Amino acid sequence: MCFAAQVTAFASGPGTSAANFLKIPVGARGTSLGGAFTAVADNADAVFYNPAGLGLLAVPEFSYAFNNYLPGVSQQWLAAAYPAARGTLGLGVNYLSVKAFDSYDASDNRTGSVSAYDLAFHLGYGGALETDLEFLPSLRYGAAVKYISERLDTSKASGYGVDAGLLLMTPFKALRFGLGLENLAASRLDFIRGGAKPPFKFKTGVSYRLGAPGKAVASLFSLDYNFPEDGPRYLAAGVESTVYGALALRAGYSSFGEISNGVSFGLGFGLPVRGGREIRLDYSYGATYDFGNVHKFGFACKFGTAGAAPPPATAAAPAAPAAPAVPSLKAQEPAKSGEAEFKRQLSLLYGDSPEDSFTAAEYLAGTDSPMVVEHFIALLSSGKEGWKLAAVHGLALQKDSRSFELLKGALAHEDREVRRLAALALGSRREAGAAAALQEALKKEEADTVKSAIIEALTKLPAQAGE
Repeated sequence: MCFAAQVTAFASGPGTSAANFLKIPVGARGTSLGGAFTAVADNADAVFYNPAGLGLLAVPEFSYAFNNYLPGVSQQWLAAAYPAARGTLGLGVNYLSVKAFDSYDASDNRTGSVSAYDLAFHLGYGGALETDLEFLPSLRYGAAVKYISERLDTSKASGYGVDAGLLLMTPFKALRFGLGLENLAASRLDFIRGGAKPPFKFKTGVSYRLGAPGKAVASLFSLDYNFPEDGPRYLAAGVESTVYGALALRAGYSSFGEISNGVSFGLGFGLPVRGGREIRLDYSYGATYDFGNVHKFGFACKFGTAGAAPPPATAAAPAAPAAPAVPSLKAQEPAKSGEAEFKRQLSLLYGDSPEDSFTAAEYLAGTDSPMVVEHFIALLSSGKEGWKLAAVHGLALQKDSRSFELLKGALAHEDREVRRLAALALGSRREAGAAAALQEALKKEEADTVKSAIIEALTKLPAQAGE
């Protein structure tokens, strides 16, 4: 029995309550950052750290992590995220197991064997909201419910907990703030007489990115401050430096529990593969209170990368093809007079096929219906990459002032590919103010690909102005 108690003590740190295994950071990346992930939460592990981060994801993603604390004591974490029509769904499985060990009576006689496990299923949702406020352009929101099950020999308990979170996107694209509420609502786990609830915890976080992803060196700094119900406040911090978007070096610190044992380190290696997918291998190493230094290994896969969702021919869609595309849309005039066809195209616009979304955006842009712009706005704020780029394509084909203003606003979008295509679209238009908007965006832009697109767009504007 002492061995199982040691496992519980490790997870508990300061204070004692139910489901203490949920205090252990999951995933090799989050662990190597000291668990300071509240304002980062940019992968499938967000369902555990801050479900609002699910609203950041543009492509389906899967992750897995494994570690041994001691022989026979292991933890496994499995997470998946899938961007849907109005947000992103997330799933997580957290499993801490203790293999069978001998049990003894008061006279030190062996009485048999005992095994134990802790298990949690997480189901979450994250979405995006564009506020149009100068100090808070947009935010991400999310919530997750978790089913918890614990067993020690023949004793078993189960219950639930509810988490919620926010990510606040500031006008400074590199800076964002996070808020998290763990076990905002929870049931009592009757493991022992009287039982106990998983403890409530409020956490705040801030993250700052230095350098655009893909550059020679890009860095991430994160800081969390935690307010647990069952123990003292504690700090967590992490730093990640990525070289050419491939090799990541990480370090973290957490003052939870024994301060001297709070340091962690890690590595990550990203490997792009065919079909727009990306595979990442992660590793973390650090002290874990009673169990000493622990190695954790992780694997993640993204099923598509930024800019890979649309079909290959769409790279030039918002620029030169914009003008000749409109006459071809006029040829569809008989079809677009029917309400049924309009609804069918809307269904394709929100479908899973990037090709169909682009084709539908072209059709709908040619209908001159005011409500079409509202759909493009919704797509721009979605978490799905193909939808956002289809929206830019549709706005490029429309010639009204509202679409022009939306394209100018897209120059400040958090998605690099959206900014690039919006710049090319503005370069194909003759409206006054396009050059000024592009020049202003060029001053603030960090991504080289977007800078090149802005410069290309600016070179086209003088020739158009003279026509």
